[in-house]
Amino acid sequence: MNKILLLGLLCPLFIVTAQAQYTLDSTRRMSPGVVYKHYSTSSPARQIHVMEIDLTESTVHLQSVKSYGVIDTSKQTVPQMYAAHDHFRHHDVTAAINSDFFTSQGPEFNPRHMMIGDGEILYDTNLNRTVFGITEDRIPFITKVNGSYSVTAGGFTRTINHINRYYGDADQLIMYNRFKGADTDRPAGGTEIMIEPVNGGDWKANAVITCKVLAKSNAGNMAIVPGKAVLYGVGAAKVFLESIKVGDVISLNLQVIAASSGLTNIKQLTGGWTRLVRDGANYATASVEEEGGASDSTREPRTAIGYNQAKTKIYFVVVDGRDAGGSKGMTLAELGALMVSLGCYQALNLDGGGSSTMVGNGALRNNPSDAGGPRPIPSCLLAYLSSITLDDFENGVGHFNRDPTYSPTTTGVSGLSNVTTAKTCHSGYWSLIVKLYDNTASSANWKARILSGSGIISNNRYFDNTGTFSFYMKTSTAAAGAKVRIWLDDTDGIEMSPELAVLNDGQWHKYTWNLANFNGTPVDTGDGVLQSNGIRLNSIVFTQPNTAQDWFIFIDDIMVDLNGTAATGARKAADPDIPNGDVIKEMKENIIVYPNPGNGIFTIDFKQKQVSSFDLTVMDTYGKKISIRKYKGGTQTVNLSHLPKGIYLLYINGGAVNRSVKIVIK
Repeated sequence: MNKILLLGLLCPLFIVTAQAQYTLDSTRRMSPGVVYKHYSTSSPARQIHVMEIDLTESTVHLQSVKSYGVIDTSKQTVPQMYAAHDHFRHHDVTAAINSDFFTSQGPEFNPRHMMIGDGEILYDTNLNRTVFGITEDRIPFITKVNGSYSVTAGGFTRTINHINRYYGDADQLIMYNRFKGADTDRPAGGTEIMIEPVNGGDWKANAVITCKVLAKSNAGNMAIVPGKAVLYGVGAAKVFLESIKVGDVISLNLQVIAASSGLTNIKQLTGGWTRLVRDGANYATASVEEEGGASDSTREPRTAIGYNQAKTKIYFVVVDGRDAGGSKGMTLAELGALMVSLGCYQALNLDGGGSSTMVGNGALRNNPSDAGGPRPIPSCLLAYLSSITLDDFENGVGHFNRDPTYSPTTTGVSGLSNVTTAKTCHSGYWSLIVKLYDNTASSANWKARILSGSGIISNNRYFDNTGTFSFYMKTSTAAAGAKVRIWLDDTDGIEMSPELAVLNDGQWHKYTWNLANFNGTPVDTGDGVLQSNGIRLNSIVFTQPNTAQDWFIFIDDIMVDLNGTAATGARKAADPDIPNGDVIKEMKENIIVYPNPGNGIFTIDFKQKQVSSFDLTVMDTYGKKISIRKYKGGTQTVNLSHLPKGIYLLYINGGAVNRSVKIVIK
């Protein structure tokens, strides 16, 4: 997600602990379910960055990510990994932090501890240290690893010795998955079988997974197909695999946490060191003694993750240090105290120092301490939306480029009625405002049809007729009886949704329509039922009794959640009181690159921030530098039309103002 962010002015809020007083300088909702907060302390000076992730927002998810998606490969920066996963498989990434420490041997870099991404284990580990994870049911946890892996077939059970790593032993069974790469890289002579979860199931850890055998070979280098895995055996393990036939159903027991924990179906996991908070108390000092390692009493840049006692909120936290941005950093004990003050019931320290990086909506939020900017690392944690964002209004009115009276079905409002962007927003910096004025020559009730894509089907984006359609809306000037509905195009015409009563309290509300149970009303040739697999938004329609009073309506974050199950209705948005006041601090995202996507000619606009020059680095999605150039002056037009069509990363460094941006050349 690439919402542009400016920070709202607050009456300063102070969080006081025995160790420090934290001043909440600013806050801003980044996207539905994700809020950024900036804290500071004065003695010593510190800059503290917090992403608060609300798990009650059903479209928000976490993901543990490996650089380039495979084991034993080079590193990437957090901005690179963020960009590589944004809009991938309906992932609308909104926040990211660095995660685990990493092995020091190059050029093959891996997380030091266990990692699980989308239910698949990166590799087995003997380091029994504390990890953070989240289950399929969105339950976060912090506990210690206790790995044990086996496969059962034909009434016999065999231990899986390693995952994605081969040590040359004469008798061993190895499991390979997508993190290994394109194939197993094993020579001929052993036995390999390809497996996948039955009935289209997903991979998950701390679970018994029933799998079907798809292929069997002794030729070596078996391909690793996404969504599938390969078992490779030599010695007695080879004999075990030889007894299994194509078409057989076998079971894998992939235990990473002790069964006594009650945790099952783990989807994401990252390691760290050391535990900062345990059961609501600062545990940093005790954890160092318990897990081993040198006592860390120096103030450094820090990264941490935690969650509240109700397990409904996740906290991504980065503390700048080594005087980057004028910040001294924290000791582990000080970091533990901070996590407690934020509301963490459990918290874990992640890699710090020059690795400490936070990205939100495509821009750096913190000040990394390395002189070169964000440090390349092997893994990070993402927060993303599983929904499809149709319009967020950060670059204008989006699909809503026609005023209300453009539609002949609009009645009761004057030709002065219009749509434009507004700074009163649900998230980011901009929203759409619909301004409706009375047509004094008409006594008709108001009906304002706001067309999407001028009402032309091909101008709008397809989405499936499953899940939910929603947007956020606020108003305080509606007449009694005001209602809102959506019109959708499908293959047989236009279908009108049920009307929802407009909530006129001046707060943001989420208006949702369940597409699977649409219960619509036909327009023209429609039949009220969403029958096609692909539908498009036609318009948003507002109605109310005739009135002389102006009606102003703010709309933001129009989304389709393909997995949504919420019933049709309206509910108050989470954290509705987040302010949108005067700007007190301009962050690094005060740079816009447009048009994006484009044909290769892009404008880099510093949005009234004066810079004398800036450096532009162009990279591909694999982190390869394509060009580096210095530009004199501020806003510039950049010609990249010589590059092939595709996705690229721009790193724009204008001194105090900088940003990383993903661009698309079409």
